[in-house]
Amino acid sequence: MAISGIGSYGLNSLYSYQSSINSLRLTQALSNNPRLNQSYSSSSTSSVTSRKAAMNANVSFVKDYSSTMSDLMNAANELRSSNKNGAMSDLAITSSNSDVATASGKLLVKNDKEYELSVDQIAQAQVNASDGVKGSDYAKSAMNFTVGDGKNSVNVRVGTTKANGGSRTNTQMLQEAADQINKSKVGVKASVVHKDGVASLQLEGKETGEGKNFTVSGEQLGAAAGIDNVKTEASNAKYSVTVDGRTTEYESEKNNVSIGYYGVDVELKKAGEATLKAGVNSGNVASALGDLVDAYNSSLKFLNDNYDRGSGVGRQLRNMITGIGSEQSLKQLGITVNKDATLSFSKSTFEKNMQKDPSLTKSLVSGMGGIADRMFNKAGSAMNVSSRSLINGSGSDVFSGSSSGVSSSMSAATNPYSVLGMYSKSGAYNMSNYYAVGMMMNYLI
Repeated sequence: MAISGIGSYGLNSLYSYQSSINSLRLTQALSNNPRLNQSYSSSSTSSVTSRKAAMNANVSFVKDYSSTMSDLMNAANELRSSNKNGAMSDLAITSSNSDVATASGKLLVKNDKEYELSVDQIAQAQVNASDGVKGSDYAKSAMNFTVGDGKNSVNVRVGTTKANGGSRTNTQMLQEAADQINKSKVGVKASVVHKDGVASLQLEGKETGEGKNFTVSGEQLGAAAGIDNVKTEASNAKYSVTVDGRTTEYESEKNNVSIGYYGVDVELKKAGEATLKAGVNSGNVASALGDLVDAYNSSLKFLNDNYDRGSGVGRQLRNMITGIGSEQSLKQLGITVNKDATLSFSKSTFEKNMQKDPSLTKSLVSGMGGIADRMFNKAGSAMNVSSRSLINGSGSDVFSGSSSGVSSSMSAATNPYSVLGMYSKSGAYNMSNYYAVGMMMNYLI
């Protein structure tokens, strides 16, 4: 069980959990002690075995209970605003219009500036396309042309007949030409485009920006007639950025650019407007919120499955399902309450609302009284209950210091379980802890 990083509240929970485990370990040790076992002399072997089995079951249950609540506590802590290493402190750059531009990267230092981005045109690579021919028709002439990018070139040669003597169709001719170009070192990508039975050869430069041109030359183009005509010119991206009322124009050979924020990449997608600003990483928050819902559902199932073990389990189950948040608040977070009180989470709904109203959504997650705080407090409360109340309905009497088979010397005043229970409630430095340790040593030695 990992509780590091939870803070003082989680530390108290650690004391409580450790106290419970110490009590249960003492129970196991005492079950093998001759002095204690004398009080069971009148009991049958099967009765003793049954008691030991019950003790082991209780040990396992309390461990599982603590582990389940700790998982919920940690999941909630990941989203609390006080956790400087949590998802809500993971700052990133967001774009108001992902169709125009997207941003990626993480801020090491908080920056509240907003950058207004205006994209006039994106950087493009040169594109050539042939006129198009009926793909299923047999080719009427061979191909013999050259494609060059200024550094490298490839001579494309394709005959109308295949190696076995059969005739090639126009589609086969174009595909063979594309294969020869793609296998070369020339900076061009070739593909065959089909539409309504018509096939054409398309060439696209591998790099964007002005000057990243290629040429097609040759008199025998065959099925690729028109491939020497430029469809799209290679061009630079042109955009402007406005910050603090000041606008600066930029030009770039590539669409991946840097705008203002150190360590952040912005990819230009198309002409338009977008606002770039620092905020939480909605993807990470959505993932953490999904983990919190899973941890909550797991704890709810655990409590429900063990409802009859003790009154403490029932109280925690009732506490767990009440006061999670209003229906409207949960809806804003993409969370719905199912008929069995478990929760369902829609990541897409959350991210949509996060983009639409980030301030409100963030407050509902990690603000004071938000779902993270509520879940954290519920888990913390569950971690602080006494182990006795968790199993007082399971038939185990060793935690109460009474009942059949236990000698009168094991009274509530001298029962080490009772004293350790006081330790759990009163804190690590309560004087009764020293009495508990002394009594434990007396029984074990």
